[in-house]
Amino acid sequence: MVMNRKVLVVDDSPTFQNYVSALLEDAGFEPIIFSNKTDTLAFIDTKPSLICAVLDYCLPDAPKGEVIDEVLEAGYRAIVLTGNADKTIRDELLKKGIVDYILKDSSVSLAFLAPLLNRLVNNIDKIALVVDDSPAITQYLAELLERQYLTVHTASNGIEALEVINNCWKIDLVITDNDMPLMNGVELTQHLRMEWDREQVAIIGLSASTNPDLTPQFLKAGANDYLNKPFNQEEFYCRIHSLLDRQDANEQLYFLTNRDELTGLWNRRYFFNFAAENPVNFKSIAMIDIDHFKQVNDEFGHGGGDHALKTIGQILNTAFSTALPARFGGEEFVVLCTSDIDVFNAEVEALRDQLEKTSISYNGKTIHVTVSVGVASGEQSVPQLLKCADDNLYKAKSNGRNNVVY
Repeated sequence: MVMNRKVLVVDDSPTFQNYVSALLEDAGFEPIIFSNKTDTLAFIDTKPSLICAVLDYCLPDAPKGEVIDEVLEAGYRAIVLTGNADKTIRDELLKKGIVDYILKDSSVSLAFLAPLLNRLVNNIDKIALVVDDSPAITQYLAELLERQYLTVHTASNGIEALEVINNCWKIDLVITDNDMPLMNGVELTQHLRMEWDREQVAIIGLSASTNPDLTPQFLKAGANDYLNKPFNQEEFYCRIHSLLDRQDANEQLYFLTNRDELTGLWNRRYFFNFAAENPVNFKSIAMIDIDHFKQVNDEFGHGGGDHALKTIGQILNTAFSTALPARFGGEEFVVLCTSDIDVFNAEVEALRDQLEKTSISYNGKTIHVTVSVGVASGEQSVPQLLKCADDNLYKAKSNGRNNVVY
């Protein structure tokens, strides 16, 4: 797995080197620049960790793309960025396994580079499933996807695909042929859409059929896209990137809507949605309030207060084995338990004790905080339990703070 954002750039033009370096640095990447094949190979021999290499096709000591072969043989991904628009050369390089072939014909074309590299980085956490009854096509598709840093699972028909999905913690992308035994691609798409929507799992249908009705059949069954076989490799990548970019954008929007920006915990909105979507008869709620938090802000400033809230959020995020913690607002947090109440109560006590013993470093000073906690359990509604927990929280404060009241 790639753990950094280093990109090897090889081009003999200082002007182009500067332009690409600025482009990559603005996007948060670390360009490593060389001007010829000799220096590039010496660097590659050190086995550096790289996201990708961006290579010019024609160099003074490698006029016919020799540096590309060397970089690929060393096991690195390569993007060819060149002024050579020869289709034969491009097709040959794509067959060799480059990630993409981008022309230097305009700033618009070059602007494609940073988003492409970001897509490669984001693909590290993506999982794809290829479904096809042809071993050769399955292997070809898997190689194309793995070249993009996607983790790939395979299945030979729809029934097997459903079994693979049931055994995976998540699938982001499904690419399925239609003509398969037991369950075809359209039927598989229908089954998947019964559980996951288009934003959760992207589906691309494939077929070598000349039947013009197959495209609408796939799309009406819930597929995000459809391609005829054989397909153009560059188009295949563009379709996948578009779907995964949209998936990431929706996921980011979801987190922006439901996560507390400061602490990283779920927010009040998500807490109530989660409670409504996961109803149980008996449940427990803990209301947690930081004691004398105004004094923290007064002594350490709002920066110190925010730092303390972040630290407490991190501790809360790991304090409960099954319960859901959320930031309710200000210095107040809430935790919902829908499973073992005895375990939950023990974890609440452990949390209070851990926070009391935690020293929070900030600007060379140490912040100490304690919390008061009110817990309520029963079969009442969530709003009713929140009211009971809040009443118990008030009692905890009246009892001298830094304690739990049930």
